[in-house]
Amino acid sequence: MDNGELTRILATLQAKYRTETVNVKIGSDLLRILQLADFEDYVGKLAQKEYLTLEDLPLWAKVWEASFVMASYWAHQPVVPGRRILEIGTGIGVLGVFMASKGHRVTLSDINEDALLFARANVLLNGCEGNADVQRIDWNDTFLGEPYHVIVGSEVVYDRATYPALVRFLDQALVPGGTIFLAKNTQLQAPGFFAELVTRFAYKEKIIPFEGHDEISGVALYAIRRRGETTCS
Repeated sequence: MDNGELTRILATLQAKYRTETVNVKIGSDLLRILQLADFEDYVGKLAQKEYLTLEDLPLWAKVWEASFVMASYWAHQPVVPGRRILEIGTGIGVLGVFMASKGHRVTLSDINEDALLFARANVLLNGCEGNADVQRIDWNDTFLGEPYHVIVGSEVVYDRATYPALVRFLDQALVPGGTIFLAKNTQLQAPGFFAELVTRFAYKEKIIPFEGHDEISGVALYAIRRRGETTCS
């Protein structure tokens, strides 16, 4: 672990936020995760602003239940040498860090610069920098990098305005025969996203129920491939 880099990141974040490092358990695995110490209070203060947009809300800072469901899926997937995985909307990086800790080669991406700092800190805290990169990606930009075999994302379809750019980006960033795995809570209805998605892709859905959960009743997992293609790995 690069303690110097971690110290610099912590200083930058703590100048703006109250942070804490907590233990997050996923199955039998334990991660050390840097997060906001007062997420609800922070959002509450933002809500007092006269004008508030979706971009003002630190949705990247919340660890979503869908991330845990997706992580549980990847806990049982074999590491494939040479397979490149991209996480979109990584937020503070729980899913990507977990996948990297299990040996998968993952690029954690987000558009928010503070999210990327939290994600990089969590990569360092968990000693998985050998398997994880952190990169800023804007879905509105033309993707010019090397495409990925797998793209994963949790709770990335909450903003209807992003749907055309997101589907276009997925098409550009995925290798022929690649697979996209997305997860969202079942309460979030996103018909516009799926209408946009099926212009280029086909998908399968699996519902994972959450019994006794106060906020959500389940998480929907989606496996997505281009129409007419079979998986490459």
